[in-house]
Amino acid sequence: MKRNVLVAAILALLAAPVIVMAVDADRFVMSRPQLITTDVVVVPLDVSNTKDLVALDIPLGFSEGAVLEKVEFTDLVKKFDFQIATINNDKRQVLIGLITMGNKDKPDLSPGSGTIANMYFKLDPGTDMVEITPIELSNPGHSLTYYYNDYSNGYPEVKTIQPQVETIRYSLPPGGAVPDVYTLNQNFPNPFNPTTRISYAIPEAGQVRLTVFNILGQDVCGVVDEYAEAGAYDVVWDGRDNSGVSVASGIYFYRIEVNNFSETKKMLLLK
Repeated sequence: MKRNVLVAAILALLAAPVIVMAVDADRFVMSRPQLITTDVVVVPLDVSNTKDLVALDIPLGFSEGAVLEKVEFTDLVKKFDFQIATINNDKRQVLIGLITMGNKDKPDLSPGSGTIANMYFKLDPGTDMVEITPIELSNPGHSLTYYYNDYSNGYPEVKTIQPQVETIRYSLPPGGAVPDVYTLNQNFPNPFNPTTRISYAIPEAGQVRLTVFNILGQDVCGVVDEYAEAGAYDVVWDGRDNSGVSVASGIYFYRIEVNNFSETKKMLLLK
């Protein structure tokens, strides 16, 4: 009954401002995991980048008691020629790589923030914590690195960025803790392009409506409209309206209505 129960983070996410006109730092974030069954956790991999990235090298290690079943890449990185996820559960490692094979008219990953992939972990009985951390690999060598082309000399020169790392350890509440109060959290990332996550918590069961609307007050997308049990939830808005059409850049609002509770927050889509 407690589907979509969120995993509680031991290391809290850095607070994101409601409106920021540009990404000001290169980051790699493992944020807001989701317990989708009693023993399967989905961990999103979120990237913030200030350059047009042409490749990403992401070697990760994970703790005992967790088996990485698969890595699913998102539409955000569909332009890359190669999307690689080499899983080694014996060593508790995964090597994730995104590579382009040549110069293109458009960058493979434009500056901004978003989820590039989701990791699906199956937990052993009794496991109540998952720790994920970037690692160094040798033969061949790999480390957490972003790659971009520098054209300052008139020709492309490949350069690297070592991003900041945030939030890599999570504690799993036994059976999924029931929240005490109604909560609507700030979306992450914010600003975003093209997807963003919205999390909320309800202490009592009820019909939940989560709606995105524009600055004119017009409904843009009904993200959630369903009966839900008490618990914490996490949903993704893909930047599309009710007709499936991508919306324009700008300020949007999202509002939750459940039982006698309602709250509205603001977010910014940048393309």
